Amino acid sequence: MLSADEANRRYFGEAYRTGEHGWSVDKPSPYAVDFLQELSRRVPCGRLLDIGCGEGRHSFAAAQLGFKVAGLDYQFLALKRALSFTGPKDMVKVNFLNADVFSVPFPDFSFDIVLDYGCLHHQKKAKWPAYKASILRILKPQGFYVLSVFSPKFLLFHSNPRKWHIAFGAYRRYFTEEDILGLFRQNFEFLKIAEEREGDSGFWHILMKYKVES
Repeated sequence: MLSADEANRRYFGEAYRTGEHGWSVDKPSPYAVDFLQELSRRVPCGRLLDIGCGEGRHSFAAAQLGFKVAGLDYQFLALKRALSFTGPKDMVKVNFLNADVFSVPFPDFSFDIVLDYGCLHHQKKAKWPAYKASILRILKPQGFYVLSVFSPKFLLFHSNPRKWHIAFGAYRRYFTEEDILGLFRQNFEFLKIAEEREGDSGFWHILMKYKVES
């Protein structure tokens, strides 16, 4: 039986090989864009890391707002697809890197903003402490963290009694508001929390600020 990590690698490898998957390739989430627009006023031209960037839809959106963007994904085929896109995205520069959130190849306190649209909810709970430690290491004091994760409203969880499962080959987990608060409130100030309920979407979108003890 495959581990969650092995299942994820196979699933995303095939998804990016074929381009057949369930998420948009070029249209960023309007919730993420709203947060990025606000942050472009707070930290204009700041440095942003897009974790699990995939084909780069949020990386390119952030770059178009003036951020200096690094897009990181552990699937090389995802980055290859991102680099193949043409059109308005050619007007902005994104530095794409083949790595994962547990081994981010940047020095401490490198980024004003870390964005995660859909990476954390593919991690088993046992890996959450290492995930958060990696975020805190690379985020500047008073930096910002944009997170989007599955909520219980997400379609694939409607008939599932557990918070997690392996569906269509990938490990997925939904978060309650209490899960999010419990994991992040010690280190972050919550600025905005929105629950997306359109159709069968089922996402939490959260904007946080890293609070550093004096």
